[in-house]
Amino acid sequence: MLYNFLNTQKNSHLFALYGLGALQMVLYRYFIIGIPMDVIPLVETLLMCFLLLVNVSIVNLIVRKNQLSEGNLLVVFFWIVGGLCFPELYKDATVMIASSCMLFVVFQIMELYHMADGRKAFFDIAVFIFIASLFFLPSLLALILLWIQILIVPGKKFRNFLIPIVAFAILFVILWAISLLFGWQNQLFSAFYYVPNFDITLFLQYKYLPLLGMLLLNGMLASRRLRKTYKRYYTGFFISLILVGLVGIVLHEAKNAVGWLYFSFPTALSGMMLIEGMKRNWLREVLLWSLIVALLSLFLVSRVYLL
Repeated sequence: MLYNFLNTQKNSHLFALYGLGALQMVLYRYFIIGIPMDVIPLVETLLMCFLLLVNVSIVNLIVRKNQLSEGNLLVVFFWIVGGLCFPELYKDATVMIASSCMLFVVFQIMELYHMADGRKAFFDIAVFIFIASLFFLPSLLALILLWIQILIVPGKKFRNFLIPIVAFAILFVILWAISLLFGWQNQLFSAFYYVPNFDITLFLQYKYLPLLGMLLLNGMLASRRLRKTYKRYYTGFFISLILVGLVGIVLHEAKNAVGWLYFSFPTALSGMMLIEGMKRNWLREVLLWSLIVALLSLFLVSRVYLL
């Protein structure tokens, strides 16, 4: 039943999944985290609902345009359901704004494979990374992904390598001028000032168990992607994305937020590949429902520790 519902690209089913994500967001913000029902939080909730719709649309567009699935909504489903284990995402809109920008980065990088000249795309990607970093600093690590792609795609690599640096210089000058105009210099520097904390106790918290699960799932299924020759370019990109996410987790204290930013889409894609690889419908159904029950059980039992 659930697999049959997801085994389509119908807009009505896509919006049903979006409604599930929006309901999840409202429950987390108002009943779990305990955000007051005032005007400002309500406006922020509406903004986050809009961003969630944008995110779902981008995820679906990436999958369809690059033919990463057999024409279903499994990636969107796993992307939404995976958020159940990360309550911190819904405290404010900053991580969701960064996530939206990062999905645009993923979309643009995957489009590079089909471009003869990617210089404009390199600049656009750098702009999205810069905007994302204003809201969530670990987004800057995506520059490593961009430079890796510049080394892979054909073209004048040295000149292309400078494009992100030029884009960041232009944007920072504009931002600096605005900050001088309004007297925001201190806030600007504090936004980009960060000293990594390597305290081992930061890695030994119960709330990072879902993040560990995402890492294990991606690790187990990465080798399976390598077997599909026509998807090797995408495979290399996703593996690079996972490695950059690992660096972000080590460096940054907000590990769940970093993990969601860099692992949400690869994990959703891995889940889709796992389900598509099964030949028996009953087994697909059992696995899908088991996943939902397991996540709900984890949430109900440990919601205090996950916050």
